[in-house]
Amino acid sequence: MAVQGAPRFLLTFDFDETIVNENSDDSIVRAAPGHGCRESLRATYREGFYNEYMQRVFKYLGEQGVRPRDLRAVYEAIPLSPGMGDLLQFVAKQGACFEVILVSDANTFIVESALRATGHLGLFRRILSNLSGPDARGLLALQPFHTHSCARCPSNMCKHKVLSDYLSERAQDGVHFERLFYVGDGANDFCPMGLLASSDVAFPRRGYPMHRLIQEAQKAEPSSIRATVVPWETAHDVRLHLQQVLEAC
Repeated sequence: MAVQGAPRFLLTFDFDETIVNENSDDSIVRAAPGHGCRESLRATYREGFYNEYMQRVFKYLGEQGVRPRDLRAVYEAIPLSPGMGDLLQFVAKQGACFEVILVSDANTFIVESALRATGHLGLFRRILSNLSGPDARGLLALQPFHTHSCARCPSNMCKHKVLSDYLSERAQDGVHFERLFYVGDGANDFCPMGLLASSDVAFPRRGYPMHRLIQEAQKAEPSSIRATVVPWETAHDVRLHLQQVLEAC
């Protein structure tokens, strides 16, 4: 049975280079001694295992005396993407029309610190990201979000699975969304596109990996992306389209 008064639309955001205008994992070098990490540490990175690499980075920072409060100060200073503050305020004013979630391969400490500082944390019903927080020593520790079998995605997170699981969970609650909206930029934001139907909208940041992968997929097989694709340069582009959707309802 559907829940009376349930939100009509699900609006999903990525975080890095979508809500904020930087890659937050790269931003933490500002908290490191000398504003950088050792070359030997950077050399341990392997494609597809970025989460494991960041676990080593946080361990290194802790050994150098960097504490969670130092990292929080960095995260709180990361700027929002152009127009993003206005977009989030617009969505908040729509009341229960939108259910808003965030799916990010960053981590909960970063995301919550940044959103709390800008006053937008309360907009999000759920933050779906790699779990992080101070450990028993008071140092920031990072865990993978889940395991999965998707060959395309990093070992710690497949956003297709994250979003699919969330939709199943909400369906069990009796909540069925009329339309899905997905705002992102990265290569890992491409995998969830398979969940979007023809009535849904994908908002890839123009010129970023998600946009290029969508273009490549459409060129190879025009029907492979069922959703309407609306590239954005600033979040004002997203707001304008959402306004048009609401006016047409």
